[in-house]
Amino acid sequence: MKHVCVLGDGAWGTAFATLLAHNGHAVKLWCYEADNAQIIARTRINERYLPGIRLSERITPTASIEDAMRGSEWVFEAIPVQYLRSVIQKAAPHVSDEQIWVVLSKGIEQDTLLLPTQIIDDVCGKNHKKAVVAGPTFAADLAQKQVSAASVAATDSAIAHELQTFLANDYFKPVLNTDLIGIQVGGAVKNVITLGVGMLEGAGYTDNTKVFLVTRGLQEMSEIAKTFGGKPETIYGLSGAGDLMLTALGKLSRNLAVGKRLGKGDASLQTILNELGHVPEGINTVQTIHQLIETKKLQLPICTAIYEIIFAGKKVDHLITALMQ
Repeated sequence: MKHVCVLGDGAWGTAFATLLAHNGHAVKLWCYEADNAQIIARTRINERYLPGIRLSERITPTASIEDAMRGSEWVFEAIPVQYLRSVIQKAAPHVSDEQIWVVLSKGIEQDTLLLPTQIIDDVCGKNHKKAVVAGPTFAADLAQKQVSAASVAATDSAIAHELQTFLANDYFKPVLNTDLIGIQVGGAVKNVITLGVGMLEGAGYTDNTKVFLVTRGLQEMSEIAKTFGGKPETIYGLSGAGDLMLTALGKLSRNLAVGKRLGKGDASLQTILNELGHVPEGINTVQTIHQLIETKKLQLPICTAIYEIIFAGKKVDHLITALMQ
């Protein structure tokens, strides 16, 4: 048994805590809001973010980041990237050299253009050991023990193998990868392409067109991975193509839902986000990729068109023009 913590009580952080608890580990689940920690402790259900799933007694909710970090050998972070830096700054005074960070977030920080592992380096220093877990995994499915898989990469192979060993069970398969950068890029940019697929569906386009977009989107994801220093071929694995297929063609993706509403054109982005109650990571990443395109002078017509539809008032047929270039 290992003592671990999960920073972030959203659906994904809570679902991953259930995986760790199922494997026999003692889990501290850090909750941003104290009242949610109290509710989870009392009811054993995170009704706010992962309703209907009873949580193991091995999961201890806490609103104290110091309490969560204390004695934890592994620190799993599942924080939306737009808030990740501020949370790591809170955690930094309680970090020990022995702890290993595991990134579960999917996104790229605006302005800095940093990936989650790079944000950790920027705040805590580059001497900390880090790993990434990313792949086609909806939180509710994982929490309900549906057979799932994800890519695992780390700063060295020993960490990757150890992480693979203690995550693996009869319903979750961690697949080793050596591309720490490419895995993160795939997990982030698939949300952008998913927004585009949703736009097409909302505007009435059929499966032919959506799959055309997915295929072209994978090519642009590969170019972005290469720009960050990752391997283009990583994008065609679990954390790229696999994750994109799940979110773009599945039924539980919030990015897909937002894209559909934008494609229908029946409400503004702000209205859609107000109704949803939060900002899906893809909206943040669309802006980040636009910054990358302008900074690096990249030719990424699909990502550019998706940005211009959301933020520059273009119509969905602008995306078709980009596809047909």
